[in-house]
Amino acid sequence: MDPSFKRTPRVPIETIPGTLPIASVSEDVDHAGVAAEGLKMLTSLTRENLTKESIWRDQWALTGTSRTFSGPSQVFAAWKELAATRKPDNFSLIPNTSRITASLPDSAWVQASFAFTLEGAPACLCSGFIGLVPDNAGGWKIWMLSTILETFKGYPNPDTPPPQPSASTHTNGVNGFSDEYSYDCVVVGGGMAGLSVAGRLKAMNVSSVTLERNAHIGDNWLMRYDSTKSHLPFSRTFSAEDGYFLTSSKIAQGFQRYVKTYGINVWGSSDLKTASWNAQKKLWNLQVERQNPSCTVIINTPHVVLCLGAGGQVSKMPTIPNREAFGGIVMHSKDYKSSNAWSGKNGVVVGSANTAHDVAFDMVESHLRTVTMIQRNPTALYNDFIPVEVADKIYFGLPLSISRQILLKVIRNEVDKHSERYDSLERAGFKLDRYCDPQEYISVRLGGHHIDVGAGKKITSGQIKMKSDAAIKQYTPTGLEFADGSHLDVDVIVFCTGFEGNMRESATEIFGSEVANGLEDFFGVDAEGEILGAWRRQGYPGIWYNGGTIVNARYYSRFIALQIKADLEGMPLPLYKKTPA
Repeated sequence: MDPSFKRTPRVPIETIPGTLPIASVSEDVDHAGVAAEGLKMLTSLTRENLTKESIWRDQWALTGTSRTFSGPSQVFAAWKELAATRKPDNFSLIPNTSRITASLPDSAWVQASFAFTLEGAPACLCSGFIGLVPDNAGGWKIWMLSTILETFKGYPNPDTPPPQPSASTHTNGVNGFSDEYSYDCVVVGGGMAGLSVAGRLKAMNVSSVTLERNAHIGDNWLMRYDSTKSHLPFSRTFSAEDGYFLTSSKIAQGFQRYVKTYGINVWGSSDLKTASWNAQKKLWNLQVERQNPSCTVIINTPHVVLCLGAGGQVSKMPTIPNREAFGGIVMHSKDYKSSNAWSGKNGVVVGSANTAHDVAFDMVESHLRTVTMIQRNPTALYNDFIPVEVADKIYFGLPLSISRQILLKVIRNEVDKHSERYDSLERAGFKLDRYCDPQEYISVRLGGHHIDVGAGKKITSGQIKMKSDAAIKQYTPTGLEFADGSHLDVDVIVFCTGFEGNMRESATEIFGSEVANGLEDFFGVDAEGEILGAWRRQGYPGIWYNGGTIVNARYYSRFIALQIKADLEGMPLPLYKKTPA
């Protein structure tokens, strides 16, 4: 373990530094010219080139990790030190990307995308964003800077799909069986996060195997409830005919097509049980139980990527007194499949986020006599106001504190335009976090929001009834009693109360407590606004997390693949650990 390792503290998201600039920009300004002049500043940056609100986020380009620096002193000190060794050069404006961005009447800036190279070892191709505001002397200063590692010079790009294998050479797995295998990387979990990493690794010519506990890719979706609705970000996986919100069967089919198309090496019915570190060989020895055929094998690998689900594997189930008195059905959404068998019964859903709405919607469609949603906390309601491709760039191209503030403004404006939709839900008893903080739900809570794809209308029409005015007190023989003395007769209760979200707990089961002491927690944010644990190096070598939201898993998997490739090629990214003054 790295002797200097200390687990990074998490902080409240509202405390991370970074503010929007107070500035106005004329509509007729030559924004391309302004951006081009701004890029020239980067070749010999001075403190005077930066505004007092300046902020710089680097994603694995100069710092070898994901870091955010705030204020002119920090930004200048870090840039000066890193530029001396990483040698950024060849800055060029990407055509047709400059624009005037205005989030408020008194906050505007010129923003553009650019490309550049790093000539220090390892030599890299990079991109970035620059944001500039006018100063008081008729010139411009840098307010925001973002730098992003794209790939290494002379190596494949993780964003380029791997060559499609010919039918004669494609295998999904390994021909024949032995007691011991070796791979450059082992990916644990064949869902969205795992396949994202596996595809990136294949694109960069890194040998890997993906271990999937279920028999087939996509089974983790097919075993879930039939009415799952989710949008997959792989444009090359799903066609327009599949629809925007995908059913569980469509997702499974898309995953299977992806594996077949790009020849992803997957072992189904394979479960990683334990792992131990061979310090002499610098390899992890993985003990894997396989079911087809039934055997235990060893895999030796320098890298293990854990992709165990956005919210972890352990379900959260509230403890409610007097459970033995209730004679009906009680289950967690993890075990829910369909409401078809409960037609004519009284159903209750505990929870009010995405899963709860899907289950309640399915209960109505399955003709239950009554359907009641028990809401414990206000819920954020998302809609398709922001296109996915725009949201991706806002989320990941800018410092989190900046994307957060922009999104807060956008959401407030859009919610006000559709106020009756929210008013009608509140009249029906649904408690709303109307002006929600999307980064709080995505980057910290790992859930608690709801994308309305139809259940909202069933709430406002009364088909789904709301109980949000009192907490559950106890079970009764015929249902539930609440703290306000009211009672609800019910036959079926489905708890849609989420999962334990810290992947370090799952890692402890595999690697043991000693190794887990050298691992970061999973999700939440640090003092710079960076996500804890995920995608970055740990205190132990070669252990990685990938997960979070669908877009998290897709976007950040590229950086895991890049770091693994650099390590395998003997050119690890130089890691910048300092906190500049």
